[in-house]
Amino acid sequence: MGKKGNIIYIVLCLVICVLPFAGMTFYRTDTTTENKTLAEFPKLKGEKGVNLDFFEELSAYFEDHFSFRQELVSADAAMMSKVFQVSNVDTVLVGTDGWLYYTDTLNDYLGQDIMNQRQAFNTVNNLRLLQQYVTGKGADFLFTVAPNKNSLYGDNMPYYASYKAGDTKNMDLIAPELAGQEIAYADLFGPFEDREETLYLKRDSHWNNKGAILAYNTIFDALMTDHERYETVEAVREEKEYGDLNKMLYPLNAQPEWNYYYQTESHWNYTSKEQDVEGAWLETQCPEGQGNLLMFRDSFGNTLLPLMAEHFEKAAFSKVTPYPVEKYMEQMKPELVLVEKVERNLDEYMTAPPIMTGPEVTLENIEEQNAKEDKTMALQESMEDTDYYVLSGEIDAGDVPEDARIYVRFTCGDTTKTYEAFTTVTETSDYGYLLYLTKEELNALGGMAQTATLKADIITGQGDSYKLAATKELTWK
Repeated sequence: MGKKGNIIYIVLCLVICVLPFAGMTFYRTDTTTENKTLAEFPKLKGEKGVNLDFFEELSAYFEDHFSFRQELVSADAAMMSKVFQVSNVDTVLVGTDGWLYYTDTLNDYLGQDIMNQRQAFNTVNNLRLLQQYVTGKGADFLFTVAPNKNSLYGDNMPYYASYKAGDTKNMDLIAPELAGQEIAYADLFGPFEDREETLYLKRDSHWNNKGAILAYNTIFDALMTDHERYETVEAVREEKEYGDLNKMLYPLNAQPEWNYYYQTESHWNYTSKEQDVEGAWLETQCPEGQGNLLMFRDSFGNTLLPLMAEHFEKAAFSKVTPYPVEKYMEQMKPELVLVEKVERNLDEYMTAPPIMTGPEVTLENIEEQNAKEDKTMALQESMEDTDYYVLSGEIDAGDVPEDARIYVRFTCGDTTKTYEAFTTVTETSDYGYLLYLTKEELNALGGMAQTATLKADIITGQGDSYKLAATKELTWK
């Protein structure tokens, strides 16, 4: 290559390097198909003075907004997936035969970093308390788990995923707990495994519309409720579905895939201000429906929503976590509370349990031993809902059984009340506890004094055997 050719080559390289930055003045990237929020342009000054993280935040802003980002990401993804069979997007796994999988399901698929027995107990114990609250309000309760795609269709997982640490998954630990703690549960794994045809999308993390019908029928069979089964409804198969993983990996050149579209007449409509199926809070009505539904759901509920909305006279669908169950129950007064959670996110119940006042209980046969001060205990206003106080801490596992429940006994003057707490997992312990109390409830315990002192005793056990595990005096205004 001559001198002139070298100069042209250098200029082209400089243009390619500079264009994404210079082009931001006329072609900035402001949208994304990835499951993320784009970074905002940083401020030089903050509330505490000069923003010392300005250049780090500026770098993140450029990474999200540089010109032709979508085009360059798509080109890179096409090359990486087709030539090297790998993904250039952290959230997507490239499988064989055009299959894509969600990265967050990998640990469960490989049987690594799964729950231990205490964590499985905590997860289901908190569902038990949720179910107890709901049924105590006179409503029916049902829980169901949407399987990870690779739990049902793992044959096309990438080659490196064949090196499994074990065959045990979180659901293998949770399923016996669901039965043992008598949770009303609709099992979706069996019905999907029994079908020979594939009912999940190849380039999406969810079931297809026919899979949604199967999940819907399984749920109502568990409820033993008459419902439209859609078995005689015509389903047209069309190649027009753009999967979520498909759009994450190939923002500009995602290819459509086949899905089933049922030819039915809808009688329901939205009554909420938000009317996008991805919305965090949606309300519907159907004059021809029956009953009142409150459904806590995730993205697997998107395709269930029209089916549920058609069945119920009134329905509310929430993606808010932790579940504000107490407030929603008072607001909606549902006859049925349906809880759907994808398999990969089951651990949320042991780290972020529902927002509701802990049930008041009466305990007998407590071993009132000398208890150490609980230095982990903290009482503060809830960050999720400022109408609540939250008491949290950890107990010393010691000789506490893996299935031990945790209670909090408050004493203030002549008043004593005991509540059952959620059993949680913290960064340092599998034996955490968390108790929500409304401000009204806690102030009543303190006699509405301007400054009140409570003695809080932590009690563990269940059945006919309980033991004082820790204690602390709390003062709040």
